Amino acid sequence: MLKKILSVVAVISLVFLIYLVGKAFKSQQADLADIGQVTVADSVLTIAFGSCNRQDESQAFWKTIATHEPAAWLWLGDNIYADTDDTDEMAEDYAELESAPEYRAFVDQVPAIYGTWDDHDYGSNDAGRDWPIKEEAKRLMLDFLQVPPNAEVRQREGVYQSYLVEDVRVILLDTRYFRDTLSPAVRAGDRYGPNEEGGMLGAAQWTWLRNELQQSNARAHVIASSIQVLPTDHGYEKWALFPRERERLMQLLAELKPALPILISGDRHLAEIMVDTIQGFPVYEVTSSGLTHSYEAAREANDKRISDLVTEKNFGLLHFLPTASGLRLLAEVRSVEDNDLLASLALPEGAVNKAELTRLVHPNDRMQRELKPCPDSPNCVSTQSMQASKQRAPIPFTGSATEAKAKLKRVIGDMSRTELVSEEENYLHYTFKTWPIPYVDDVEFLIDADEKVIHYRSASRVGHSDLGVNSRRMKKVVAAYEAD
Repeated sequence: MLKKILSVVAVISLVFLIYLVGKAFKSQQADLADIGQVTVADSVLTIAFGSCNRQDESQAFWKTIATHEPAAWLWLGDNIYADTDDTDEMAEDYAELESAPEYRAFVDQVPAIYGTWDDHDYGSNDAGRDWPIKEEAKRLMLDFLQVPPNAEVRQREGVYQSYLVEDVRVILLDTRYFRDTLSPAVRAGDRYGPNEEGGMLGAAQWTWLRNELQQSNARAHVIASSIQVLPTDHGYEKWALFPRERERLMQLLAELKPALPILISGDRHLAEIMVDTIQGFPVYEVTSSGLTHSYEAAREANDKRISDLVTEKNFGLLHFLPTASGLRLLAEVRSVEDNDLLASLALPEGAVNKAELTRLVHPNDRMQRELKPCPDSPNCVSTQSMQASKQRAPIPFTGSATEAKAKLKRVIGDMSRTELVSEEENYLHYTFKTWPIPYVDDVEFLIDADEKVIHYRSASRVGHSDLGVNSRRMKKVVAAYEAD
């Protein structure tokens, strides 16, 4: 009888094991299927954006931006630095920018140029609704953007606009024309304090914005604000100076949940990527500023920031790729000097591999600079993780990056159940199969030649807890590398 019971238990265990293996395989295939449906860079839709451009400084950076072949360029404000109530002077400032050969060539190449304003092209630093020449400034800006005479924006107050760029809805907000007075600072070191009852968009623009989002069938939504939306820490202009307005915008996004929303902003002479959550709905923002000058000494705190704080001159890119389950977005901040990648974000987060998306968008760019963030589940460790429980120290190396990479390949090659999936100049992607159930884990390495360290990420493709497998694995890899 005991033998029969043991036999039945063995059969049941075997069937369950086969079920688990099959389930793991299907789950892994599903994880990879979505991004695998995008195979060519020709399907990429790129929208470029930027802000803070002194018309009397070099405009050579337009050549750099043009190499990305954007379908549209979005001005986010301070498109010129006029700072005057003399409309003739303002017109001359626009003419100076328009006459720059690099900008003229860029306009000729890019299919669409859209934009909103901020304070310096509005005419006065931090000005709002009481600025006396706002109608004249509006006319000059719309003329500069070559907005048709019969366009809706010319028939109403403000400069808020909406455009459809293929499957992407672009919404340009006006944070100047209707904005109430800024309040004095209440905290030492701040320029302004919160205006608890004040408004920024005005009733008509709020109604328009709700309608634009509610009636949109677009597969992605770019919402442009000249000033930052998410930050609450710094004491300069931002939506948080009008707390009710910021809360209203966040609530609107959480209520309507537009497809693949991304906020973009300028103004600050720095760049950063941020996220905040409202009712479980994540809202991301990319700030890009400025094109001709930047705040190189910036060291400010921002609890919404999820990227490095970029203090060099920069521009932004939004790359949209179609898949069967919706668009995928790779947002980038790049240097105007050398096109260097300074920060990036892949959305929807958790549904797409940023490294894979980057390779699809930039098939000729062989240099990977960031590893995908660890998920919320505990089955991942990474040297680039911001989560303390998952963060590990990178592996230091001496000699050249080529030598370090060869040594790493030798170490991994001596380990069992491993396979090299992909290799680039500074990047290695292996799979490790667990035993006895052959789950497949992804282990990636990034060799940083400048810092002389090897970054890594080890993560399970399926499940929640890994019982410490990834952590123990990387301890063995590090020990083997150091002992080699």
